[in-house]
Amino acid sequence: MTEAEAYGILRQALTDEVMKQERMRVLLAVERKARDLLAALGFPDLLEDDITTRQLSLYKEFHHVPGDHLWQAMQFVFRVARDGGDEDDHRLKSHYLPVIYNTLFTAPMTRKRQIPEDWWHTPLGLSCKVVESGIASCHDVLAELQSVE
Repeated sequence: MTEAEAYGILRQALTDEVMKQERMRVLLAVERKARDLLAALGFPDLLEDDITTRQLSLYKEFHHVPGDHLWQAMQFVFRVARDGGDEDDHRLKSHYLPVIYNTLFTAPMTRKRQIPEDWWHTPLGLSCKVVESGIASCHDVLAELQSVE
């Protein structure tokens, strides 16, 4: 499989709808964990204030929300995974990938993240792997995707 063919398969798999569903899946998981942690600290209703509610609704409504946050990091890896990256993107990956990994896979009181192996087969996991290690590192998953179509 050539690099162009691999990117073609990935573009077909990472449709706008798939990426939206993945962003929502991640947002709901992070929001649930944030609520648990805030409740443990004695602030169970902190996410209910007007500003936070408005910001969370923006994440649910729009695919791009300006700022430096998890949402932006996911947009970055999806874009680079689908379209390939340039030199600027290569420099930015060292900023955005840790945002995703640390938010999703580093528990309080630990420094080492625990990424489940099956996560690399999710749309976000696959995109992160492409950004981090290149499209060639995903040929096995892309071959699976190609055989399903």
